[in-house]
Amino acid sequence: MRIKFILIMSALCMTSLVHSQSAGLTFNFGMGEQKANAVIFKKDQQKISGIVNFPSFADKKVKIKVGEQNEKYASADIDSIQIFDDNKKLSYTFVRTKTKVYKKKGTEFKVIDENWICKIMTGKASLYLGGEEYGIKDVKVEDEKTKEKIKVKKMQVVSKEINHYLKRSNEDYPVLVSVSSNALSAGYNAFFKEYGVYYFSDSPEIAKKIEDKEFKYDDIEKVVELYNVKREKKAEPKSALKATKIKVTPPEPKAKTTKKK
Repeated sequence: MRIKFILIMSALCMTSLVHSQSAGLTFNFGMGEQKANAVIFKKDQQKISGIVNFPSFADKKVKIKVGEQNEKYASADIDSIQIFDDNKKLSYTFVRTKTKVYKKKGTEFKVIDENWICKIMTGKASLYLGGEEYGIKDVKVEDEKTKEKIKVKKMQVVSKEINHYLKRSNEDYPVLVSVSSNALSAGYNAFFKEYGVYYFSDSPEIAKKIEDKEFKYDDIEKVVELYNVKREKKAEPKSALKATKIKVTPPEPKAKTTKKK
């Protein structure tokens, strides 16, 4: 009886955790770094450098510390925010943009109002991260050479829901293709399987691997990297050009001149 009571209470606590955001509470699973050196690019061409607080998904204003002065700028006046690491190399770009979600696969979209999302990969298809709050955290990844797990700093969503958007250069707004959660992620692969297969339909090999669950929602970065490599190779011009025979016309012989005796 006691074991049954513990199981029931555990289930209630888990249900409460999953639905806590709707009750006005936000659970953060390790906030990470939420400030960084950055440049704000305003729509009037003005640039402001300083330490920027990463904007939340729906923030109407962005905070930046310029020297010792704290300043705020309206999100509507900002084009993008470029985040730099300690070596002053560009790491991430925040953009305030409309996004799209599928109403019906491949035929209709619903356009969502402008919010802050973060571009984490650039290529033929660029990958964007979306969520209530962002932070740079230590994440374990596999080293390409040694195949060992190493820690690297990466931009993450630190609130519950995590959205991944994709945008090709010929698309107007980023499209929601994958969703997951920092809490329970059961069932999220069904979304990626349906819409990921459609989005990558121009790459049958990738689409099939998503459909067969060889690629799942948490493989989204790997999928985008593979897709971009394949698109780049397809776009490369042929290195070996066919030799063209050129007809060479020999010069006309010079007319002989007769010397006068």
